[in-house]
Amino acid sequence: MQARNRCSASLRSRYAKDEAGILICMADALGIPDQINGGTVSLRPITHGDRPLIYRWLNDPVVMALWEGTDRPLSEVKSVGWVERFVGDDASLECLIIETVECPIGFIELSRYPGSHTYAHLVEIDICIGEPSKWERGYGSAALSALLHWLFTCTNTHRAFLQPRAANERAVHVYEKVGFRKEGVLKQAEYHHSKYQDTVMMAAIRDEWLAEFSMKFEDA
Repeated sequence: MQARNRCSASLRSRYAKDEAGILICMADALGIPDQINGGTVSLRPITHGDRPLIYRWLNDPVVMALWEGTDRPLSEVKSVGWVERFVGDDASLECLIIETVECPIGFIELSRYPGSHTYAHLVEIDICIGEPSKWERGYGSAALSALLHWLFTCTNTHRAFLQPRAANERAVHVYEKVGFRKEGVLKQAEYHHSKYQDTVMMAAIRDEWLAEFSMKFEDA
C-alpha cells in the first residue's frame, strides 16, 4: 500500500470556513479521491463494474446473516439499482470498495445530508466485508480507521456514526477499537431475521477522534 493520505490542494480548495470558523463544504458531494490508503487495505469509489461482486456478496447466506438478513437476498435486477444509487448524481450517497493487495473484499456505505446546514457535518457509515475468508484479519478495522482519518482531516465531517445491532457484539467491539463510542441503545430499531432488534448508536467526533487516534493511524 502507498503512503498515508494527504489532502490535495485541489481538495482543500473545495472547503472554506463559516463565520464560526467551522469548515464547510463548498459542494454537496464529499469529493472522494480515487483512492484512500489504509495500510493493509485501500478504499476506492464503486463503479458499475463492481456489480457482480455486490451481487455475489449480498447473496452469500453467511454474509447476509450479519448484514441485512438471509430473508432479504438481492436479485440480479435489484443489484443494478443498488450500484446505480452510488454512481448516479445523488450527492448524499457514496460507496467505497475495500481492497487488499489481492482483491476486493467488501464495501462501506456513506450517507450524508447535502444542502442542510443543520446536518451537513454528519456522515452515517455502514460496512460489509463480503469475503468471509477475510474476516477477523483486521481489514475492517483498517478500512474504518482510514475512512475516519480521511473524513476528519480532508472533509467537513464533524460526526461520523453507525448503528450496529446490539446482538452483533463482534462488530461493536471492532467499532470501539477504531474510535467509535457507544451513545445509547435504540430499542427494536432494525427488522432483522423476521423480528425487530435493538441497535447501538455509536459515533466518532472529529476533535475527540483526532486527539486520540490520529497519531495511532499515522504510526500504524
